[in-house]
Amino acid sequence: MSFEYRIDGMTCGHCVKTVEESFLEIGIKAKADRERNLVILDSELSDESLSRIKDNLQEAGYSLGNKINS
Repeated sequence: MSFEYRIDGMTCGHCVKTVEESFLEIGIKAKADRERNLVILDSELSDESLSRIKDNLQEAGYSLGNKINS
């Protein structure tokens, strides 16, 4: 099962790489999709991971939105 979260601020391939690396920094493999403005994860984010990734992404100029499926 995969989980999708809305993400804003990605405009290019470098943005996609930065977002994916931000998730990897906290041990989560992610696939960013710039065209659909979302990130796809293999597992749901815990409250702690959600807080950490939101902070990491905000520092890099992106914002993580709500989960769009489960």
